[in-house]
Amino acid sequence: MSRGTQAPPRWAEALLEQLLAARARETVVGDLREEYAESVVVQRGRLLADLWYLRQIWSFVPRRLFRKRIEGKMLLSTSFFTLACSCWLATMEMVLRHPGFGPRIVVALCIALISLATILGRLAYVEGGNEGWRWAGALLLIGIGCQAFLRNVRAAHFEGFVVVISLVLVVQGVLLLFRRLQIRSDEYVV
Repeated sequence: MSRGTQAPPRWAEALLEQLLAARARETVVGDLREEYAESVVVQRGRLLADLWYLRQIWSFVPRRLFRKRIEGKMLLSTSFFTLACSCWLATMEMVLRHPGFGPRIVVALCIALISLATILGRLAYVEGGNEGWRWAGALLLIGIGCQAFLRNVRAAHFEGFVVVISLVLVVQGVLLLFRRLQIRSDEYVV
């Protein structure tokens, strides 16, 4: 085979180059091209080698998304939404005073505090320090969201807005966990 037929697809290499920082492009692209041509094509054939190469590219995509702060925008949006919903819930519980309103106000205030802390942290770009509250907040949001969802599904009167809010709470909790667990080794990624 000639060198051209053993190289990865050019469009795939171009995509990989766009995902990598300038300082890492030559090294990473060259190393993957060499492994592709000398090992993967020989062992797996052209089609499976191309799929292998796409898998290698895919391994850089999540870090690229985090680097572009897409998850930060989603986290900020869900935090604003849950802050507004929890303030509304607390207000309505105080006004209507249905039986058991006290614990629901406490839950609404916890959600509001977590959302407010998240918003302030994102807007001030606070990334360091003691972030233990993120673990607790994320797990609390996921727990409250799941419990609200399950209670609503089992209830005699299904409430669509409760489903939406509970799912947003879970998404916000998961995004908080991702922010906390985010891989800090971005040296190869733009």
